Amino acid sequence: MPGASPTPSRTLEELETDTARATAGTTDDLEVERVPGPLPGPLPEPRPEPPGEHRPPADRRRHGLRLPRGLGFSAAVYLATRIPILIAIVVYLRSHPRQQLWSIATLRDGWWYLKLANYGYSDTLRSPATNLSDTAHSYSDWAFFPGYPLLIKATHGVTTLPYLPSTLIAASVTGLLAVWAMYLLGETFGGVRVARGSALLFAAWPGSAALTFPYSEGLFLAATAGSLALLLRRRWIAAGLLGAVATATRPTGLALVAAALVVAVVAIVRERDWRPLVTPILASTGATAFVIFGWVRTGDVMAWRHAENLWGQQLDFSKELVTTFGRMLTTLHATLASPPWRTQLIGTLVMVFGFLGLVAMAVALWRQRHRANLALVAYALVTTFMIIGYSAVAPRPRTVLAVLPGFVWLAAWLPRRTLIIASSLLIAGLGLLAWLWMWAVIP
Repeated sequence: MPGASPTPSRTLEELETDTARATAGTTDDLEVERVPGPLPGPLPEPRPEPPGEHRPPADRRRHGLRLPRGLGFSAAVYLATRIPILIAIVVYLRSHPRQQLWSIATLRDGWWYLKLANYGYSDTLRSPATNLSDTAHSYSDWAFFPGYPLLIKATHGVTTLPYLPSTLIAASVTGLLAVWAMYLLGETFGGVRVARGSALLFAAWPGSAALTFPYSEGLFLAATAGSLALLLRRRWIAAGLLGAVATATRPTGLALVAAALVVAVVAIVRERDWRPLVTPILASTGATAFVIFGWVRTGDVMAWRHAENLWGQQLDFSKELVTTFGRMLTTLHATLASPPWRTQLIGTLVMVFGFLGLVAMAVALWRQRHRANLALVAYALVTTFMIIGYSAVAPRPRTVLAVLPGFVWLAAWLPRRTLIIASSLLIAGLGLLAWLWMWAVIP
């Protein structure tokens, strides 16, 4: 106003400036730094939380019980992929009314694992014919490694259940752990997306029916996938200890020793680091202990290898398999007219499916060659050689399941939509293969 003193106007401007600065100072720390001069006083100490007061939701989540990383997803995938197997069991039992659920545990290899858990190994390469049937006497229990029978025995001791349910419990739990270990291996290789795809493809692959039945695949694959994941993370001792479990469970564990040895040699040459050498040394102790035990028990230092010969597992680079398959194709009409040959033809076609799975894994590796890991490649190559080199082993879906890096490479290569479609189709084959296994077509 005309004639008014300028002092009140200037005072109002100063008050507005001071108010703006004080307001800005309370918003965030960056604004505080813009205020010249010291802060007006010390900050008040936080009020202690009264007893019984509930924490905010974020704190409850942070301090609450949480599942290990990836275990929840792996459990969901494992349970979902067991549904077609349960359907196959129901269909099989309805078509075979004389069979019972527990009799499934005594089919094929399950019979031998139960025998070993109950009575242990025989003193000779072949058990006495008075203790076994003539058919079983022609083979040898020394062809089976002790890892899974020891787990059955431990499950029996902890649960006090009979051996039959103990073997199914052991197979189911280790099957879940195998899917989880595949998740961790995929995560180590390529993150969460690859981890989920690896676990899904692995659990949906038709050969994963062996993770439900009383076979040693669950324990072996859980230990092997976990060891490979730890090997990629350079945790040498832990990788070696899990590797020892793998080599004490199946002879394919020797591929893990080879992979760890390759990594150790490269580390020694390039980095002058001798620490990785502990992994193959520890991993080989499982198989070494079994060989020494067989030598002491039977007097035969090559008891396991000689037992394999009794089972017809000899290195012939799949010559017998290819010859049999070619003979069946040239006499297809007679093959279909003969029930035993018809069964063998179905089994051979399933092996062709397993071989196509190996081809798909090789293509995925080639497409992912820029990020290929030496340990995974070495393990996959040795495992594939052991599968293809023996006609009695052959590329069945069950044996291809051991090529763990292949599922990781496929998960990293395939688009998400393609991966889901492929997994859905494989799950259907999972139920079919489970039924064929109970029908005694696929050993």
